[in-house]
Amino acid sequence: MYAQVALPIPLDRTFTYEVPHGWNVVPGHRVLVRFRGKVRTGFIVEVSDSPPSVDVSPILDVMDPEPVLPEDVLHLTRWVAEYYLCSWGDAIKAAVPSGLFRESRREVRSKVLDPEASARKLEGPRLGTVRVRTVRLRVPKEELDLRLAELEARAPRQAECLRVLWERGGEVRLSELEGRWRIGRDSVRRLQAKGLVDLVEEEVVRDPFAEVRGDPPDGSPLTSHQEEALRVVQEALEGGFYRTVLLWGVTGSGKTRVYLEAMDRALSLGKGAIVLVPEISLTPQTVRRFKGWFGEQVAVLHSGLSEGERYDAWRMVREGTRRIVIGARSAVFAPVPDLGLIVVDEEHETTYKQYDTSPRYNAKDVAVVRMKMSKGVAILGSATPSLESYYNALKGKFVLVRLPERIRGRPLPEVEVVDMRVGAKERWPFSDLLLEKVRERLERREKVILLQNRRGYAAFVQCPNCGHVFRCPRCRVSLTYHAAGRNLVCHYCGFRRKAPSSCPNCGGLHLRPRGLGTERVEEALERSFPEAEVVRMDLDTTGRKGAHWRLLDRFWSEGDVLLGTQMVAKGLDYPEVTFVGVVSADVCLSLPDFRAGERTFQLLTQVAGRTGRGDLPGEVVIQTCSPEERAIRFAVNHDFEGYAEEELRERKALGYPPFKRLLLVKFRGKDEAEVRKVAEMYGEALKGDGIEVLGPVEAPLGRLRGYFRWQVLLKGDHVSLHRAWAKADGRLRPEARRREVTVVPDMDPVGML
Repeated sequence: MYAQVALPIPLDRTFTYEVPHGWNVVPGHRVLVRFRGKVRTGFIVEVSDSPPSVDVSPILDVMDPEPVLPEDVLHLTRWVAEYYLCSWGDAIKAAVPSGLFRESRREVRSKVLDPEASARKLEGPRLGTVRVRTVRLRVPKEELDLRLAELEARAPRQAECLRVLWERGGEVRLSELEGRWRIGRDSVRRLQAKGLVDLVEEEVVRDPFAEVRGDPPDGSPLTSHQEEALRVVQEALEGGFYRTVLLWGVTGSGKTRVYLEAMDRALSLGKGAIVLVPEISLTPQTVRRFKGWFGEQVAVLHSGLSEGERYDAWRMVREGTRRIVIGARSAVFAPVPDLGLIVVDEEHETTYKQYDTSPRYNAKDVAVVRMKMSKGVAILGSATPSLESYYNALKGKFVLVRLPERIRGRPLPEVEVVDMRVGAKERWPFSDLLLEKVRERLERREKVILLQNRRGYAAFVQCPNCGHVFRCPRCRVSLTYHAAGRNLVCHYCGFRRKAPSSCPNCGGLHLRPRGLGTERVEEALERSFPEAEVVRMDLDTTGRKGAHWRLLDRFWSEGDVLLGTQMVAKGLDYPEVTFVGVVSADVCLSLPDFRAGERTFQLLTQVAGRTGRGDLPGEVVIQTCSPEERAIRFAVNHDFEGYAEEELRERKALGYPPFKRLLLVKFRGKDEAEVRKVAEMYGEALKGDGIEVLGPVEAPLGRLRGYFRWQVLLKGDHVSLHRAWAKADGRLRPEARRREVTVVPDMDPVGML
């Protein structure tokens, strides 16, 4: 027998290996093979008895007793590899916990691999599980007193062990007895021989959400709009056919309730479900809600978990003991048996797109394709749908369902715009109106959310005498000033240095921080409202495991103001929040990206929706230097349709999505001349019928992490783009390698930087 093995390397092909005699392997098995002198982890994607035309090496080891990847996920990764122009191995690697690869390498170093060892291991325990030994008390209370009296004089450590077991509910881990109470294994074994205790070995599930209590289910009746949305979903679930539903509902309209009811229907039909959220910060609230409905059926998968926690959750899903998965982007690949429903909450968010490593997939689109393959239902929910999804719904590709009103008839918040170009500057960064609204809420013991979509203290530090700006030595970007530690930090490569006291160019001593970050806003808040409890939420405060949960709990229990970047604009539901302030709405508008206006509209509308979700009405103040901008004009009135109509008209004239697909090809290398030369070669080779080629040009971030960067942007339909790429890359890739230039295709990019 021979197997085709996919390896996580940048070569879009599989490799043939011989299956040792007597081994029973199928597609989806994880194996070890020797490739170019190194032992690598790969996945079998095909097995046949047709011998290749050349001699091939044997598979070294089969790592698991059963296939790691189920058939439907294996087929999905094939599509991901083909559409997003990456290797099948890279796509598979994105679909499984990363720990599976590193653990196999440790095993390679620890033993010599041979077929007999592999055959024995196929019958052994699963890789990566954690097992603990537990001591359990076997005797009732009345007999225990007698036994203690017998052991006190002759075997005091055994007596102590029995007392500890009784006080701890009759069961204690052996490691805890040894560490905390200094009771040795010999004492435990003697008690076991006397029939007083049992020593059992159990598997431990590493679940950081095990103690989370679910919110009680909402028992209120559904609105007529919610019932219609549920009917559309249920019709497809019961009929067993594919459908994608765009659930467009204003903020606070009860989209989550529709998700819960739809998943309840799916489970009643014996189907599993996945819920995708755009940010880890949304996971705590989402877990509480879904655990309230589904209890221990819920598994959580996201990058904030340890490798062991993620592996255990993934394995329980694979085995079918947990039927509902909640997670960020990569959870779309969760191996849920009989998957019938995927919910993509806040479907417009760009965080669903992986942009820094291969495969550069968009989890929203992968979810739609997976449901099409499985004849299931995809629900894309948002108050501000992406223009691509909205256009697909208008054209009938998706089913559009609207939730036009907030539940219980609550009004949308009133929005006021403050033009920061006029008026007094002494209260900067706050306008008088924003300060007045915050003060009113603090006096009434209500809660406030403030958005400033830039972290740090200041965007850059400048010398007012000569204009010198401190820049990263490895990137063509200015260094952001962080007041904590007085550091200048590059947010792209991580370079940092202490902020100098003088200008290296002219010797000036009066360096000035320019721009506005969350740290500076926090400082201004504390100066204006020293009695307020301010909770800051950005990448600097949420870096540690569990930080999102702790910060949100702190805001819920004792906080007055939640200040943060865009993560505070997504999905948070606190009825006590009655005011939202946008400190500067202009941060995203100036980015060199055709979607800058759309993202600003979405961000403003979403953050405005965090207020007025309880019995008290909400208000919003947006501070801006560009009140005439389209995104701000329509956000004031929560007018998505008006904004979409104007923006789609402009997109059509310019040939941007959703009217054409994009392929952004990035070139990176140490030698700028070589990078430019390779970019020019590709730019010429990619020209073809039905394709518009823009560039090559230097990337907006022309130097990053020490590498020079150029790019070419292609417009066309996806068939023409894929055909042109295959033809050009097949011919030019060896030349790019020779010139030491990395070439990266990004299909359907969400960022132009």
